[in-house]
Amino acid sequence: MNDWNRRNLLQGGLGLVLAAPALAAAALDQQAVSLRGPYLDLTTPEGNVLAYARIQGSLDPAVTRYGWYAGRVAATRPGEASRDLMGIIGLGAVRMLPLAGGAGFQMLRKELGFFTDLASGAVIDEWDNPYTGERVEVVHLANPAINARIEPYRTQQGLYEEVAGSDRRQPFVLPWQVVGERAMFEQHAHVWARNPLDPAIWQRESSGAEIAISDSTTFNVALADVQNPSLKKVESFGNWTHQRPWQPWMLMGQEPGFIQYNCFTGSAAGLDHVPEQIATLARERFPDFLQAPTEIKPPESSLARYMRTRKPAPPRQRGAE
Repeated sequence: MNDWNRRNLLQGGLGLVLAAPALAAAALDQQAVSLRGPYLDLTTPEGNVLAYARIQGSLDPAVTRYGWYAGRVAATRPGEASRDLMGIIGLGAVRMLPLAGGAGFQMLRKELGFFTDLASGAVIDEWDNPYTGERVEVVHLANPAINARIEPYRTQQGLYEEVAGSDRRQPFVLPWQVVGERAMFEQHAHVWARNPLDPAIWQRESSGAEIAISDSTTFNVALADVQNPSLKKVESFGNWTHQRPWQPWMLMGQEPGFIQYNCFTGSAAGLDHVPEQIATLARERFPDFLQAPTEIKPPESSLARYMRTRKPAPPRQRGAE
């Protein structure tokens, strides 16, 4: 750890908590762990900042922390049952940098996602769309910069545009639930924003002028790990559900319906602990995503990346069906 990171960690209220691991370790041996201690008080914003930083990343800014996910992509259209279309697997690489004054952390993240065949589990680069009868090119997910500040009091952060009322600061306290020795919480984010893909230009790719996206994520950790001051990172497992319009490369345009990713998630002590297929695909296709960012760069949504790297598809030749 370089000098400025060490100084930042040791300044402020959070630094005082980190500076007393021996006392907290002794307390851990002497009393039962709970949401209130003995190391972190998870009813306070400051306690939640440290807990969340260790669950999502590592308190060591030199460390890249990995998280992975695996599941299915289902489609829903009016008047018919939902159906599974394909699998999805992916990887996130996270670094936590302490904010000046020890007031929190800057989370820097890269994310990858690969679509897979339901039967074989193999990654697919082409897909036969059962709704249109077309074979389309699959565009896998690669988000090089996802930034978030983890602070005791924070403003809402939007993905595509500013969130209304974002000047109102809210205490960062997670909705913890304790069951036996496990502690769990969930996070939800719902976006209604202008669609970067203008339907007048991207007629076959765009779902419309506005776009609705929802994410729901659950985290499941051992409460004793959260209350263990010797751990700079805490192992977690959970679930991620992502609901969105059709992916642009599906060429569904404004056809009614939506897709939903349903995935289980996990953290990894290192790349060797990531499921082998995910780690291999990352090494082969996006090796620069194996290390988390070291500085803040402008974020780019998957739709913005699609616009930058693709051209609008030609009109569908219906007579060729």
